Amino acid sequence: MKALKTLPVLLLLLLAPLTLMAQGLEKAGVQDLRQLIDANKGRVLIVNYWATWCSPCVKEFPGLMNVRKEFAESDLHIVGISVDYNPRPVENFIKQNKVNFPILLDDGSISEMLDIGSIPRTLIYDRQGKKVLDHLGFISEESFRHVVQRLLETS
Repeated sequence: MKALKTLPVLLLLLLAPLTLMAQGLEKAGVQDLRQLIDANKGRVLIVNYWATWCSPCVKEFPGLMNVRKEFAESDLHIVGISVDYNPRPVENFIKQNKVNFPILLDDGSISEMLDIGSIPRTLIYDRQGKKVLDHLGFISEESFRHVVQRLLETS
């Protein structure tokens, strides 16, 4: 009987670190994505779907971070949406790599709506909030820079 009373406490202690790690990351759903697109009208928006276990995704990150540094926040906003199931590796990745743009966790509804079966997948929106690129696979830093520059010049 005493073991049954301590089981909930033990489970709480085991799950507490996972809960604490997840507090820094927000989950995002379809409605959040729509609000994100609307809130960023007036600047170019890059939404990058990725995961810590995806080699091309990890390889793509330094380029995204460099492009983030090159353009003013008023011109460009980048958001990463992780499809990792466990928030801990995402938190560790953010800290180790000093990621300089917001990262959200997909609650599953975005992946379902966009039919994200493979990653990395990058969506780029112009200043009017119109999707101008939906790319599956790795994108080089130079390509990100080129697209952002062209969108800033034309809009």
